[in-house]
Amino acid sequence: TVPAVQTAAIQLVKDATTTNYAAVGDILTYSLTVTNTGNVTLTNVTVTDPSATVVGGPLASLAPGATDSTTFTATYTVTQSDLDAGLFVNTATATGTYTDGTGTPQTVSDDDDATVPAVQTGSISLAKDATTANYDAVGDILTYTLTVTNTGNVTLTNVTVTDPSATVVGGPLASLAPGATDSTTFTASYTVTQSDLDAGIFTNMATATGTYTDGTGAPQTVSDDDDATVPAVQTG
Repeated sequence: TVPAVQTAAIQLVKDATTTNYAAVGDILTYSLTVTNTGNVTLTNVTVTDPSATVVGGPLASLAPGATDSTTFTATYTVTQSDLDAGLFVNTATATGTYTDGTGTPQTVSDDDDATVPAVQTGSISLAKDATTANYDAVGDILTYTLTVTNTGNVTLTNVTVTDPSATVVGGPLASLAPGATDSTTFTASYTVTQSDLDAGIFTNMATATGTYTDGTGAPQTVSDDDDATVPAVQTG
């Protein structure tokens, strides 16, 4: 009896065939290529991926040196958390079996991952509206509503509204989902001065700011401004 020197091995190459993604529900697709890099025939060759849906296989057998790039494919459906993360990385595993000289089944495997970047469009909109029609005396209180909307495709965090002239109450918002609008958290008020009466109008501007994290893990900031004008009732 002469024993064989068996060197069983398998290689997996996973490649994303989708360049990027920009919306919840986008489908990422992958090619999966398996190669028998050993010197024994592999049987029951499979590819698994805990995140994606793998279609195809198993391969009944794969001869030494043989490559298969058509049997297996994978797909993944993008979620909001993937957009917020800025990229999606997942790993697939190829597995094959063979029988050693004692008749015992043995398993070999290999992993490979693929990364697909997100196209993040962080954006916020602020609408500032005066709820006081006018003013005619020093000490009058002007009040404002402040409505913030996430007009981008990533979740914004630490959403704030500031106004250098008025007093803003409320917030920050811990998070604001894409498409979401908040018109109740923030309000503002301002106390009229003599110079405001003399000017005949009072105009001031507020700024909404939010943050998100890009695919490199770096924080990014978006902002938007809006102003409101209240006329004075002057009695000269």
